[in-house]
Amino acid sequence: MPPTQPQFKNKRIAIFGAGWLGTEIAKEALRMGMEVTTLTRNPETSARLRDFGVKNPLAAKLTASEWHGEVPREQDFVVNCVSSSGNGLEGYRESYVLGNRSILEWAGKTHLASFVYTGSTSVYTQTDGSTVDESSPTPDPSPSGAILLEAEALLEGHSPFRSTNVLRLGGLYGPGRHYLLNQLREGSGELAGRGDLLLNLLHLEDAVSAVFAALANGLEGFQKFNATDGNPSTKQEIVSWMAGKLGMPTPSFNPDATPARSPIRQSRGTIPSRIVSNKKLREELRWEPKYPSFREGYEALL
Repeated sequence: MPPTQPQFKNKRIAIFGAGWLGTEIAKEALRMGMEVTTLTRNPETSARLRDFGVKNPLAAKLTASEWHGEVPREQDFVVNCVSSSGNGLEGYRESYVLGNRSILEWAGKTHLASFVYTGSTSVYTQTDGSTVDESSPTPDPSPSGAILLEAEALLEGHSPFRSTNVLRLGGLYGPGRHYLLNQLREGSGELAGRGDLLLNLLHLEDAVSAVFAALANGLEGFQKFNATDGNPSTKQEIVSWMAGKLGMPTPSFNPDATPARSPIRQSRGTIPSRIVSNKKLREELRWEPKYPSFREGYEALL
């Protein structure tokens, strides 16, 4: 559940990479009475943020240094929820490694803010359905996973913030982003990939509440938290349930077909399938998801 409003009211927050997730974080911050600064590479998104009530929406590349003098350093909270800028692995590294490096340069040698960076559970490489937590090894990562781990290592070794929290987010879905549901509605009788793989999902609203739970974390230093709904399901189970809700026949899966989505994550030839534990986030930060499984989350979307 999100922290109570008095913890954040009248506080200052800077949100970098304010796209789909960052916009919702900004809206929640405004609702709680915070002073919000945002930075996004998309001028149209920046204009919408101004319409929502953000007084200082900036449009710039996170990796550039021009914005360093425009975003006030006097912040109580800082969030980096940047997504990949495209361009394959080069775009991954630019967004996640070089983007974080730019934020660290802006922050200076020391900074009193609580900082949250939204990474990904795709750093885990287990394929046997085993349970992983924040202490689990991440051997032989995919090229994109290796870049995400490099970004985490950069923050662990060089962060000037009072509190640095990496949120490894599960597969995000919600209003405006529902990949499997779109495929079903398109009427395809066959889906690319395997149906027996476990998916660890997280609804957009729960991602936002997890960010604020991590920002409220009073522990100093570096922490990692997995943020998922805690109830992984196979693709087949999810698709069958949605097809039933839509009154459509359940499509089959073709493991020989290559999914069009996120091809750089498939480049190792093996696809992760694991249970990502959210126990640490729930117990240490007292966070609970509003949507504890895909059923509640997709029910709202349907």
